[in-house]
Amino acid sequence: MRIIVADTGPLIHLHEAGVLRLLSLAGEVLVTPRVMNEWKSQPAGLRPEPIPDWIKIIATSVSASQQAQAWLQSGLLHGGEAESLAVALEIPADWLLTDDSAPRLLATNLGLETHGSLGVILWAAAHGHLAQQDASLALDRLERSTLWLSAKVRMEARRVLQVLFQPDMHA
Repeated sequence: MRIIVADTGPLIHLHEAGVLRLLSLAGEVLVTPRVMNEWKSQPAGLRPEPIPDWIKIIATSVSASQQAQAWLQSGLLHGGEAESLAVALEIPADWLLTDDSAPRLLATNLGLETHGSLGVILWAAAHGHLAQQDASLALDRLERSTLWLSAKVRMEARRVLQVLFQPDMHA
């Protein structure tokens, strides 16, 4: 089973889009104590009540905490991002789930596969967990969430959905 360490942002954005459950289909979802605290401190509309029991809290080791603190002090990452990345590297996780560019870039440079909220929706569509109409609606809702997506990224996501659901020309 795929191990996914999630930052706070995708949890919020996928919940806002009404598709948080897709994460449970992608693999075992782990969050650090700091991420869980950040998520629980959000206004009620940005988190489900109750928090799904398939989201597991993973302890942060001393070495992961030290690495996270170094990234935090350098100004490279925020708290939940730093802690998630440090834990994902230490486990090692199959995916780091974050919607922010700084942790994505750092994680990728450190050899970790990264995805964001949009990637989860496209993954679910590609693997048959969302029908075309449901995937399109999920993208609509994600675009209306607190996640900022450029026009170029939104257009590319729509193009990918068209390709995913295009009838096989050779069938």
